[in-house]
Amino acid sequence: MEEMLSRKWLLALSVIFVATIGVNLTLLVGMYPALISQQAGSEYRFTIVGEEFTKNSGIPALLDTDQAEQQAKTISVTGTGVVKAKPDRAILSFSVVTQAESAEKAISENANKMNRVIKAVRSMGILENQTETSAYSLNPIWEYPKEGGSPRIVGYTCSNTIRVTVKNLDSVGELIDAAVKAGANQISSLQFTISDEAMRQLGLNALSLAVKDAASKASTIATAAGVTLVGPLSISLSGYSPYVRSYAFESIMGSVTTPIVSPEDVSITVSVSAIYEFK
Repeated sequence: MEEMLSRKWLLALSVIFVATIGVNLTLLVGMYPALISQQAGSEYRFTIVGEEFTKNSGIPALLDTDQAEQQAKTISVTGTGVVKAKPDRAILSFSVVTQAESAEKAISENANKMNRVIKAVRSMGILENQTETSAYSLNPIWEYPKEGGSPRIVGYTCSNTIRVTVKNLDSVGELIDAAVKAGANQISSLQFTISDEAMRQLGLNALSLAVKDAASKASTIATAAGVTLVGPLSISLSGYSPYVRSYAFESIMGSVTTPIVSPEDVSITVSVSAIYEFK
């Protein structure tokens, strides 16, 4: 009797097992077209992290090692170019500074003195387009009581500055003396430089030298490393430094002209950053 019951249970379990497999196969057959469609429409991109290759979907995959070898091998260098030229002009800044009890008087006195300075500059052969106003200010003069109380205005200071371009370098000293005698009481700067066009050309020449210097360094590195240089991947300007001489001096009034000696040259330094590919 017990043996017959055991056979019945075994037969029932077998029927259930077969039925379960059938249901699973039916479901799989129904889902198969959707799985195929999803797989066909999927796009996988590979990224290289060290020596491991993974898909961005998170599914492990293999990647052809030739792709890793196609990564650019580079040499990074900097190049510097320096070009010098003789100055062809000087730039001077003259100021007239006046003080008075009222703003109107400070402005009027300043205007009269500056007109005399400009007239003196014109008499030295300086043209109108070589002179320009570079700064102008009017400021109150405050008095602060020692024993408290509110500060009060006791006067005004007016300052007018003109910028003069001198093309005859031998006349710089005489021009300074003429301006001071006419009423200029402050000389803020003296620079020796070159024209804008000459400065631009000087910069281009220095840039060309900087690029050649970078190429020479990359070639030297490649030769020493025993590799072949392919060419530049990128070149960028990293520095541009014009060097203009500036001087401080004291004006000598009288029969002796203020001694001003121009520098031998001005210079421009240009630097570039370059990346070269090698194989």
